[in-house]
Amino acid sequence: MTSPAASLVRKMSLMEFLATDEDEIGPKCELEYGELIELMRPTFEHNELSGILSGILLPHIRANNLGRLSQDIIVVLDEDRELAYAPDLVFVATEHLHRIRDGRVYGAPDLVVEILSPSTANRDHLTKLDAYLKSGIPWYWIADPQGPGIEEYRATEGGYLRTATVESSDIFQPGIFPGLNIDLATLVP
Repeated sequence: MTSPAASLVRKMSLMEFLATDEDEIGPKCELEYGELIELMRPTFEHNELSGILSGILLPHIRANNLGRLSQDIIVVLDEDRELAYAPDLVFVATEHLHRIRDGRVYGAPDLVVEILSPSTANRDHLTKLDAYLKSGIPWYWIADPQGPGIEEYRATEGGYLRTATVESSDIFQPGIFPGLNIDLATLVP
């Protein structure tokens, strides 16, 4: 994810957030419990990793008719608590495609991927991990462009269980996509 900019806290309802155009609030914002979170634009390396991961996942998803994958879209996790994030990658399984409406996801996607930047590591590992678990997202990946590396988390009754920590020269076999092998060496150009 991109890094939060130093700014004043701005209260906003979910309805206002969804109706506001980027020119009014900035190009990269999220809503966290009624507070607008302004984010810096991602780095070249961040976007490159997002594109490479998408390029690996999308053919597998389509070939197996598993669902849909998108980058950097609004996911409304909790309308009552006014929580809406824009994860770097979002996968929605075929049986949950009804959650995609008006170009957004309403409810829990089946997988979210956040790509780290130094200033968001704590937010991605703590705040978002907790919010994603409470929102019922079964799979969460945290990808680090510096390694590269991927941490995979699966939701359990006791919380998220880290099911994989894969480093730069390893093969990642995602639990959500049986049969897919991702060589992390291919994540760097």
